[in-house]
Amino acid sequence: MNKLNVYYHPDCLKHKGFPGFSEKPKRLHGLAEMFNALSLPVIRPNPAGDEMLLRAHEAEYIDHVKSISEKSRVMATVANIRSEMVQWYTRVSPGSYAAAVDAAGAVCAAVEDTLSGKCNRAFCAVRPPGHHAGPMRGEGFCLFNNLAIGALHALEHGAGRVAIIDFDRHHGNGTQAIVEKSGNGHLLFVSSYQEGCKYDHNERSGRLSPEVLTVPIPEHSGYATVEDLYKQQVIPALYDFKPDLILISAGFDMHKSDPLTNLKLESEDYGALTALLVKAANDLCGGRIVSALEGGYEIKALKSCVRSHLKALQQ
Repeated sequence: MNKLNVYYHPDCLKHKGFPGFSEKPKRLHGLAEMFNALSLPVIRPNPAGDEMLLRAHEAEYIDHVKSISEKSRVMATVANIRSEMVQWYTRVSPGSYAAAVDAAGAVCAAVEDTLSGKCNRAFCAVRPPGHHAGPMRGEGFCLFNNLAIGALHALEHGAGRVAIIDFDRHHGNGTQAIVEKSGNGHLLFVSSYQEGCKYDHNERSGRLSPEVLTVPIPEHSGYATVEDLYKQQVIPALYDFKPDLILISAGFDMHKSDPLTNLKLESEDYGALTALLVKAANDLCGGRIVSALEGGYEIKALKSCVRSHLKALQQ
């Protein structure tokens, strides 16, 4: 049994999206019971400092998000809608900055503990999610790019190469932008997503560069198709890259009941998918994996998918 820690800060509940949208505090409700049932230690992290955020984001953007979050609810909403740096439905509420820096801080703490040997697996129960946030823009419910910040933090703490695997239903366009800008050959970003995703602005798919591999999944696919694509493309890319640490952008919105997907995964499929990455991590980097929550918007399915993911991480 591998040592798996959970990282969670209650401030992540303070971020409030606009009413009617799927990303909401309720996504984290109920997960605490699961962590206790699985006897997982839950660690409360410190917020990410400016030096951590600045590795991935421009100072102007960080200050912009913070300034909106410091306004009243009404004035923050007005500033949000007028903002050119934050997509209109990616809300910055009065509690959003605190939630976002705690989410990024959770991943950085998990990275430090995994690299130092305090654990070899970690799951970060965080919101807002991060993979659509680029150096100067927040999109798709994402404000700061938790995994990109964590990957760059890992490079500062002794990792020579870090791989980010994104199995969210949506392409991690923000992560791609940060990796292309700041990876300097030390990062690999692999993004699998539903074909036709609106966040995929690339003119082609596949190996876009030595640092970026995109893997579109045909609409209406089940797990068999996803598994084949991972075995044919994702896993070989990992073995070629030989990372010292694997990070997972863990979006659970490929589940068949998710309101934002046309894919057909079952909850247990996330355990099987995670097991493929666990085997690669065991072979390549001492089993070291840090996973962080991205999408997944049907609450019952989210909890079930996370359970399958965690059980696979414990193996």
